[in-house]
Amino acid sequence: MYAKRIMDGLSKAQLTRAFASTDAWVFDLDNTLYPAHSNLFAQIDRRMSEYVARLLEVPVEEARVLQKQYYQAYGTTLNGLMAVHGIDPAPYLDYVHDLDLSGLA
Repeated sequence: MYAKRIMDGLSKAQLTRAFASTDAWVFDLDNTLYPAHSNLFAQIDRRMSEYVARLLEVPVEEARVLQKQYYQAYGTTLNGLMAVHGIDPAPYLDYVHDLDLSGLA
């Protein structure tokens, strides 16, 4: 959310300049940077279900089934939500990535 607030105030040219010196991006997709016991993806997975439940006003269990269906059909839960429900991705991404990072310290 912090990065979004910063980036919202920047033009495309400013963003391009801001990232011009970035040589590489690092994504930890297999728990090589953060230990698996930190449960970061488990938190994201739970928050995706919570978001879908709130958005569609259904129980979390039903939302989880839909979430997995969207993942299978569209490649990601977000793509499914955008295709089927026309959501703006920013609030979804802000919510699902608002994690407890205390286990990383």
